[in-house]
Amino acid sequence: MRIIAYITSILVAGILYFLFAAYMGVSAGLGSWLPLISFYCSIIIFGFLSWLHFFYSRVGAILLTVFLLLMFFSWPAFLLIEHFKGEYKLPLFESLVPLSLIFISIYLVWISDRKKKRMNTWVKYTLAIPPDILAFYVGIDFSIKFFG
Repeated sequence: MRIIAYITSILVAGILYFLFAAYMGVSAGLGSWLPLISFYCSIIIFGFLSWLHFFYSRVGAILLTVFLLLMFFSWPAFLLIEHFKGEYKLPLFESLVPLSLIFISIYLVWISDRKKKRMNTWVKYTLAIPPDILAFYVGIDFSIKFFG
């Protein structure tokens, strides 16, 4: 269960990251801080919170839940609202797929918290190190380019 929760949290963070990159690639700049909050939440989830529940199950589950909800309600929720009342129709893929993956990930991480099954230490570190390196690189690179 923990591995599936890990994969779904990485998927939802990756989808939101690429969604942000697609919108930033066609726009001249940000009109608010909400997409930026969602972007940094996706980097934190991808790099750190996706595997934290391997080592600290309760704290990792709480932080992953908080950041997943913050990531969704800071920006993709507004895309979903815009689909139903806006001037232009955005595809439902941009909001419903991340929302469903968020609910699946939250459910799986809390279910795996109840099952106190031990994981191999090498597996934990093998799953934790690559997202950390990528998140550090992307987060620092983007911050330097964006904030100058």
